[in-house]
Amino acid sequence: MGQALLGIEIGNSNIKVVQGIRKRNELVLTNYGIEPTPKGAVRDGFIMDMDAVFDSLQNLIKRKRFTEKNAAIIVQGTSIITRDVLMPPMSEKELRTILDYQKDEYFPIDVSDYQTDFKILNEVETEEGKKLNVLLVAAPNNIIESSLELIKRLNLRPKFIDITSNAISKIFASRSYGFHDENSSIMVLDIGGQTTTVTILSEGNILFSRSILYGFEHLNELIRDEFGEKDLSQVEMFKRKYAALYDQDKSLDEDLYGGYISYLVKPAVENNIIQEIQRFLEFYYSRSNAKKIKTVYLVGGGAYLKNITQYVEKMINIPTMQADVFEDIKVKGMSEFDNDFLYLVNALGLISRI
Repeated sequence: MGQALLGIEIGNSNIKVVQGIRKRNELVLTNYGIEPTPKGAVRDGFIMDMDAVFDSLQNLIKRKRFTEKNAAIIVQGTSIITRDVLMPPMSEKELRTILDYQKDEYFPIDVSDYQTDFKILNEVETEEGKKLNVLLVAAPNNIIESSLELIKRLNLRPKFIDITSNAISKIFASRSYGFHDENSSIMVLDIGGQTTTVTILSEGNILFSRSILYGFEHLNELIRDEFGEKDLSQVEMFKRKYAALYDQDKSLDEDLYGGYISYLVKPAVENNIIQEIQRFLEFYYSRSNAKKIKTVYLVGGGAYLKNITQYVEKMINIPTMQADVFEDIKVKGMSEFDNDFLYLVNALGLISRI
């Protein structure tokens, strides 16, 4: 049985907090809250205005009456570097020693500016015999340090820091999303405000993960400018209710607001997200451990856009759907949870550790 945790995700557009505990095969959620991130306070995962983020998060914790002090937090953004490598079978202690000594060989960076870690994904058979498939991660020191500073300023106890793809793998591993077939995989697209994260999973393991510096925050700016609404919460509600993305232009009679918004944003989405995903897929399928992607699941605020599942499916030719609420998550007295679930997936993954 796991321990109760407060899972925190400081997104570029929204701050998400969940409270719960993993009990055997169930994740029991006892509280959650969502708050708009102060404008300009976070950029591509970097906290640019610590005081503004601290005030918003502190107000959210007080308003929603969170009580748990053990906290976990996600670091994210295009500056997070992941690599997967094959290593000879050895103990985790031996592997850590080798990787600490050789980490500058795996990352095209000055490793002194980064914190590095690893995770053994699985054991694979190669022409040279059994190998360990190892995920390497490097995160900038200032992202790690600011995350820890934020937790400590809130008088919380930091238990661990995780990355988006690993949190996604935790929450999706609890379901049979293609994992029953060892020769297939799934892809999860986390469409946020400023970034979109692509994660490919098989049998609960991460096969591939990359971040794109483009999200749907510009939709909020478009709605604000076009329709004269300055209240961010109202803009977000308008986006969820009316904004759409179509593979072919719609007449205004068919969908007045959605068709107009789709016409304005579709070129940017195709150039900045779809083309990058197609490039990632080409690279993924060129690798020796690639497994056919059976289904794409959409999470994050962008997943609420009307018709986006049909649009993505048409553009990349893979069956696509929103992730639905996982059956093993138990909630009580939170009537809006089903509607907010796609925002909370990453934070829920944080508290899903056993």
